[in-house]
Amino acid sequence: MGDRYDDGRGISMLIAGFGLGTLVGTVIGLLIAPKSGKELRADIAEFSRDSYEKAVETGRETYGRGREAARRAYEAGRERASQYSSALGDRMHGVRDSIGDAADRLRRAVAAGADELKRHEDDGAAESA
Repeated sequence: MGDRYDDGRGISMLIAGFGLGTLVGTVIGLLIAPKSGKELRADIAEFSRDSYEKAVETGRETYGRGREAARRAYEAGRERASQYSSALGDRMHGVRDSIGDAADRLRRAVAAGADELKRHEDDGAAESA
């Protein structure tokens, strides 16, 4: 079976569907209930206020959870970047040391070559004389 990607919206849509069904069912129940217009309007107003307050509270809770999740993700990313930065710094020091060692060997080789050339020139001048 293939893996199925779940983006986390399934449960949200299910909850939203239940909420919408509850809302529609309540409104229909209020509309067909044998109440006077004044009572019905008062019930609808109360239901609307309650629904609004619940929606605001749910929004605040969701915002808080989202904010906390974002903070955790930021901290995890920051920690990972710090680890990579440290590892890169360590590697850079190693490369710098290797380049320094190679430069020292090259300087010694060039100096040895210059000395050998000078000796060779001095030997050639001595043989000519």
